[in-house]
Amino acid sequence: MAKLAFDTGGTFTDFALLDDDGELHLHKVLSTPKNPAEAVVQGATELLERFGSRIDLAKLQVLGATTVVTNAVLERKGVETGFISTAGFQDMLRIRNEGRYDLYDLNLRYPDPLVTRANSFGAEERMTADGAVVTELKEDAIREIAGRLRSKGIKSVAVCLLHAYKYPKHEQRIAALLREESPDIFVSLSSEVCPEVREFDRASTTVVNAYTRPQMAGHVAHLQREFANKGIDRQVLWMTSSGGLVPSLRAAELPVRLIESGPAAGAVAAAEFGRTAGEASVLSFDMGGTTAKLCLIPNGEPTVGTDLEVAHYQRFRKGSGFPLKIQSIQMIEIGAGGGSIAAKNQLGLLDVGPRSAGALPGPAAYQRGGTEPTVTDADILLGYMGVESFVGGSFKVSKDAAREAMEKLAASLDVSVDRCAWGIHDLVNESMSKAAAMHATDLGVDPRTLPMVAFGGAGPVHAYGIARKLGIKRVICPTGAGVTSAIGLLIAPVAVDLSASFPMGMDSWDFDQMRLLLDDLAAQGAEVVVAAGVAREAITNRYTVDMRYVGQGYEITVALPDRNLPKDEFLRQLLDNFTKLYRELFGRTVSASVEVITWRLRAGGGKDQVTRPHQAEVADARKGKRSVYFSELGAYVETPVYDHYKLPLDQPIKGPAIIEQRESTAVVGPSGTAHVDGHGNLVINIL
Repeated sequence: MAKLAFDTGGTFTDFALLDDDGELHLHKVLSTPKNPAEAVVQGATELLERFGSRIDLAKLQVLGATTVVTNAVLERKGVETGFISTAGFQDMLRIRNEGRYDLYDLNLRYPDPLVTRANSFGAEERMTADGAVVTELKEDAIREIAGRLRSKGIKSVAVCLLHAYKYPKHEQRIAALLREESPDIFVSLSSEVCPEVREFDRASTTVVNAYTRPQMAGHVAHLQREFANKGIDRQVLWMTSSGGLVPSLRAAELPVRLIESGPAAGAVAAAEFGRTAGEASVLSFDMGGTTAKLCLIPNGEPTVGTDLEVAHYQRFRKGSGFPLKIQSIQMIEIGAGGGSIAAKNQLGLLDVGPRSAGALPGPAAYQRGGTEPTVTDADILLGYMGVESFVGGSFKVSKDAAREAMEKLAASLDVSVDRCAWGIHDLVNESMSKAAAMHATDLGVDPRTLPMVAFGGAGPVHAYGIARKLGIKRVICPTGAGVTSAIGLLIAPVAVDLSASFPMGMDSWDFDQMRLLLDDLAAQGAEVVVAAGVAREAITNRYTVDMRYVGQGYEITVALPDRNLPKDEFLRQLLDNFTKLYRELFGRTVSASVEVITWRLRAGGGKDQVTRPHQAEVADARKGKRSVYFSELGAYVETPVYDHYKLPLDQPIKGPAIIEQRESTAVVGPSGTAHVDGHGNLVINIL
């Protein structure tokens, strides 16, 4: 079946089209930040005009990853939102959980809540933790709140009652009343968005969903109309933060689960490209125009966590942002991409990022209004990226414009232009290598033992330098490295992640209740996955549980044994799974009872394959040469430039060398030797 995938990034929107003959076609256009759908429609139209004759459009499946949700939160461009909590808890978003991300900072700050205090309301109701109704819901008060929301012009509201994760009756009634009073209002219930314990985290997740939901619903509807006009009537499938695809209706209802969709698609692709290169575990390095993402992929599968944090007040400081209780591939993000702006800081030293030139105005070399030097400008001046071959030559950039922008910064730092450009490139590499080392160490892995899969428009440009700093000896740059996240969409399975908090002690295990919980999750999962086109008999369900010792405030995620095992054997295996993982993480166990807090399900279909044997053209792969700077040599040297797609299989290319794809460029330094393997991956071995 033919597939068209798009990944909307901060600078470029990437495309990958798999036609009915199994041929892969790649494309890239500049993003349109004011209306991301414009770039999607433009790129899809251009691809289909060139290759549409090879495709049955009625059967074409469109897949998407987007930054719409992320940007709405980071730039605070979502809709004005209302918040309804149990009366007395209206200040929950401001009080947070009373945690401090820096114990000694007397002026500690957090991002302002996405809902103002004036738009936060209390519902007169109260239900105990065991489900007993202390105060019945006062429906007239809810109707009054609906009127106040309507008078303020608020079109989206988040509802988070105290114990609704387990007893959602009052939340559901509030939603019904709000829709009676205002039929067009978007209502996000915590019992549907995040049915888990810890009210602040649950409220934060629900508010982000409500804040972005009208925007995402409009984006989804717009694209569905545009594709329908082209004769493509199937629902678009969207990548979630946990690496699974869900249909448009689900994406529009729960946009919070798409907040890391692009990076997740890249991690899925990195795992596959690592496998084809014969590597089970890899370090994924994705560097685009705005950010760089690093992800450890052990044993062929990205690690999925149960929470995430966005919009940090102090960049990268855990606890300083909005917590989200969603399942997400674990990775770290650095504000360093091709468009990251370099500047002199207050100490008179060089800084790079987190400010980015993005797609508009873009780096100075783009000649679209940017005047500040960026990482891309530095890479062009150093010779790593060619002005005539940028995005396959379809996008003209100016080395003179890059130099003009760099001269101003170099003069302020009292260094030469070349020294300034190298400082920018090396500073970015240093920042990312430190972040990668920290990420690997946190997970108990020595980064020197891992090969790196490098992709994104700027990933292969910087991979060699970062690998040398980390002591990594092997770098894999896949075919289509500049659009790898889009390729990841073609590979990813249809899958949905669901959860429900229902505490259950192992000393008082209720097998009937467990079966009810798991059957309910399975039914919800099947509904979503079948809607995305997966046959019911092809669905696989994978269950995990969050467990802890009674009295602890932190859980670990453990695989649930086969539910059909005898009761004693089931409980024994579950306890063994918990104690083994606990000992691995903390070096000891505790003499206390154990309990399950949250039950989780991943329901989905299988992965697809898109890799094909490498077939080099019968032609000279060498395109020419250019002057390139290498710090190991301390000078610019005339360096051969090769076409990746024309390199013969397994032919060694001794560094220094530049190897160009249409969408990206790989730098091979003097200590490296590269070759193309049987799957088209460019493999760089470093001495």
